Amino acid sequence: MILRQKNLLISGILLCILVFFTAGTYLVRPLWFDEALTVQNFAVMESIERIYFNYVIPNNQLLYTMMLHWWIKLYSGTGSFDCWMRLLSLLLAAITMLTVYRRFRIALGSGVTAVLLISFCCAPPFLLHATALRGYMAGTCFTMLALTAALDYISLGKFSALVRYFIFSLCSTAVLPSDMLALGAVVLYTMPGCGKFFWKNRRFYLLCLIPFAAAALFYLPILPQLLQVAKVGSNESWHDITGVIQAVYLPHIFTLAMLILPASAALLFIGRKKFNYLRTCRAGIWLLPLVPILLFPAPPFPRVFFPLFPFFVLLFGAGLRDFTAIYCRMKRRFDPRFWFGGLIILSLSWCCIQQSPELKMAFSSRCGGPGRDDFYYPYYLRNTHLPDITARYSAKLPVSSNCNAFYFTFASDPWPLMYYLRLNGIVNTPFLFDGPGGKVTALPDNSIVILKDGESQSELAKRFPGTWGLLFNNANHQVWSYNL
Repeated sequence: MILRQKNLLISGILLCILVFFTAGTYLVRPLWFDEALTVQNFAVMESIERIYFNYVIPNNQLLYTMMLHWWIKLYSGTGSFDCWMRLLSLLLAAITMLTVYRRFRIALGSGVTAVLLISFCCAPPFLLHATALRGYMAGTCFTMLALTAALDYISLGKFSALVRYFIFSLCSTAVLPSDMLALGAVVLYTMPGCGKFFWKNRRFYLLCLIPFAAAALFYLPILPQLLQVAKVGSNESWHDITGVIQAVYLPHIFTLAMLILPASAALLFIGRKKFNYLRTCRAGIWLLPLVPILLFPAPPFPRVFFPLFPFFVLLFGAGLRDFTAIYCRMKRRFDPRFWFGGLIILSLSWCCIQQSPELKMAFSSRCGGPGRDDFYYPYYLRNTHLPDITARYSAKLPVSSNCNAFYFTFASDPWPLMYYLRLNGIVNTPFLFDGPGGKVTALPDNSIVILKDGESQSELAKRFPGTWGLLFNNANHQVWSYNL
């Protein structure tokens, strides 16, 4: 029996790795606005001290940016530079998977763990953030490491486990202050280990206070910048409470849709002893996103809640484990090979179905559309996101060799365009666009103007009178010449 379960687990992990590493479209996709801004404005600074004290906008996710800074220095010059940078998040994703496997394969069972790993890591939301030049996967990784340390401390009471919990809490909040919410999930998940009267347990209070102490240690030297970033972040957030709730919860439920029935069937036995307390504590994790959504002046972007994703998976895993145990008792000739094999095939099939562009397009429209969807099919995953192609063709134009400026509309995604133009040899030509510093008042003679496909060139011509000529266009951009 044990040998069969091990073979099943190995097969599941191999399938998981196969799908995970063959998701090439996620790894080789071009950079989008936030990613290109992070690289050009922060990650390439001369030192991590400059990165730390240059905390001016939420895009500088401090610890992740510092890690990316050193990761870029390791680039050998062979292969795609974009792909190399994305490998950092992929490495952190692999550490997250390994952490889930090592810590929960006994508590949940090898078969259940295999099913969870496949459902978790082969789904679009995970693949998206596992290859993103953003800190959400880093925050997820450090939060899961903090969870394992907290569980060890609650069960063993060792000081070394408490130190690890502090370190990983520090790392998690150093990536994003909003990861305090995920550390709140750590407390809720470990609370049953504190006993029925948890408020009398000193360990419970230490688990609650340490994340605040870690965040204070990291952010107090830059507290004014933190407050300003929080203000900027609130101005850029969603202003549709219903929409953000839908965009947060639906992707997680949709990702695990094939496991909902068996995972929730265990609730039929909710009357059993010691069942209610454990489930009540941990079920509170589902309500955590509602705290900032309902209490903050403006709800955060849905991607902020990505570090909660593994906790939702573990909650599904607990239900699936209980249902498996009940099913095993009901069936005298229970064969785990067929049961878990069927669940693995079902989960893997569902992960493949989720990659369908038509399905992702339809689901994305329910979660904010191309500009707001953070999990399934945002605009930068679509075939119409072509800043690298536009930049390459623009750099090869005869007029590019002696043009006096490139101007980008804000809708055209200026930061990726600047990034790829530099990679294609345009390094001395000024780049102009309307940003926080103010609007461009005039364009110099012999400029190249890049607009988003569908934008009105005639409206822009009223702002910048002159002679305009269309150079080329594609599914993403229009490229015009401008002369006085």
